[in-house]
Amino acid sequence: MFALTKLILFAQSPFDFALPSDLLAALTQILNVFFAFAIRGYLLLLLIGLILYATGLSDGLAKLLVVAGVIFYFGGPLVINIFGAFSTVEPVTMESATSAWLQFFGMTDYEIMYILVWVGEVIAGVCCLTGAILYFTPSTNELKSRGQSLIVRSLMLAPVLVFFHITPLLL
Repeated sequence: MFALTKLILFAQSPFDFALPSDLLAALTQILNVFFAFAIRGYLLLLLIGLILYATGLSDGLAKLLVVAGVIFYFGGPLVINIFGAFSTVEPVTMESATSAWLQFFGMTDYEIMYILVWVGEVIAGVCCLTGAILYFTPSTNELKSRGQSLIVRSLMLAPVLVFFHITPLLL
């Protein structure tokens, strides 16, 4: 009898598990933001990963960001469209993704890229200068190898930054 009473009490939950009325609208917005990030945000991940790699602070995280950017580029739109088809929300389009990007980030992807390229230039310059100082410091071989590594990493970042500078002029 006691077990039956517990069962009846658990069946009468005071919590209402009703889904919100605008769940489909929220799901559509989430899919649009992810689609916009998949078609535009992959460049952000690549650039942040390369900037982080140039500093030498966290090579593992830098490589993870670059790989995530490549995966988002190739698989992101496909996965988002599959989720959109299964969830029966309105189709994700470029226009809806662009408006979701602007609502979520508050600025266009070009503005964010410009800021990241500017930060990347500053970091590349500082890394190159720091690497030169460490390379020409005659105290130990460790400083010389660390300086050489910083110079090479900043010179690897420089062509990527030049590409992002020239691309808007070509379009």
